[in-house]
Amino acid sequence: MNGAGNDFVVIDARNNTVSLSLEQIHKLSSRNNEITGGCDQLLILEKSDAADVFMRIYNADGGEVDACGNATRCIADVLYKEMGRLPVTIKTNAAILQGMQQQDDYILVDMGKPKFGWQDIPLAMPIEEATKKIEGFSGLENPAFVSMGNPHVVFFMDEIPNDAEVTKIGSQIENFTEIFPKRVNVSFAKKHNEKIDAKIWERGAGLTKACGTGACAILVAANKLDNTLTQATIFFQNSNENVSVKLDHNGHILLGGKIEKEFEETIEI
Repeated sequence: MNGAGNDFVVIDARNNTVSLSLEQIHKLSSRNNEITGGCDQLLILEKSDAADVFMRIYNADGGEVDACGNATRCIADVLYKEMGRLPVTIKTNAAILQGMQQQDDYILVDMGKPKFGWQDIPLAMPIEEATKKIEGFSGLENPAFVSMGNPHVVFFMDEIPNDAEVTKIGSQIENFTEIFPKRVNVSFAKKHNEKIDAKIWERGAGLTKACGTGACAILVAANKLDNTLTQATIFFQNSNENVSVKLDHNGHILLGGKIEKEFEETIEI
C-alpha cells in the first residue's frame, strides 16, 4: 500500500503470528526485492484487546518505531472496508489512533496531540540549547522540534534544497545523537499560505516520497509561527502528491489524503 507515495509492505498476522528477523525485514523492505518492490516501512497487523488492531511498525533499516501517519491512514482504510464502520481504532506503540470519518474519498485519522517538551520529543537537552547546537552544526536556522509519537525537526526555508542536499543534510541531522538520542525525522518546508511544499528525510528510511507524521509536524511548526494557520495542504515534491492536515479545537492533528492498495501477494520469507 501507499499513502501519498509513502509506501508499505503490510503483513496480516491477526490469525497467524509472524516473527521476523532483522535480515528478513531488510529483505522484504529492500528496493531490490522483485516481489515486494521494497518499502519505507514494514507493517505487521496483530490482534489487540484494546483496539480493532495493533500495528507494529518497522522502518526499512529494521528499527521498530512508534508512529507512522500514512501507515495509520492505510490501515484505517483496510479496517473500514472489512468492518463497514467508522470510527476504527489502531493501537501503536505510541497511542491508540482513530480513523474518524470519510472526507471526499479518504478517511481522516486523528493523530493525537503533538508534544513539545524536550524530554518528550526526545532531545538530549532543553530547546534553547538544542537550537543553538543544531544551528551551529547544520547552518540551518530556526529549527522547530515536535513529537508526533516520533521525533521531528522542521526547517522553514526560502527554497527547499535539491535531493542531494536533503540527503546530505538530512542524514547528518538524523544521526546527530548528541541532540537526538533516538535520531530524528527532518523536514524541509516552504510556506505558501495554506499550501506548504516539503521534502522529508525520514529516520530509518531516508529521502521519502511522503511522510504523514512529518506533514503533521510541519503544520504544528507553522502554527507556532502563525496561530491563525490551523490547516494546510502539504505538497510532497518527491511524489507530486499531497495530504491535508488540520489542527482541531482539542489540539489534535487530523490527517487525510490519497491512499492506494497496489497489490496483494504471497511471499516466502
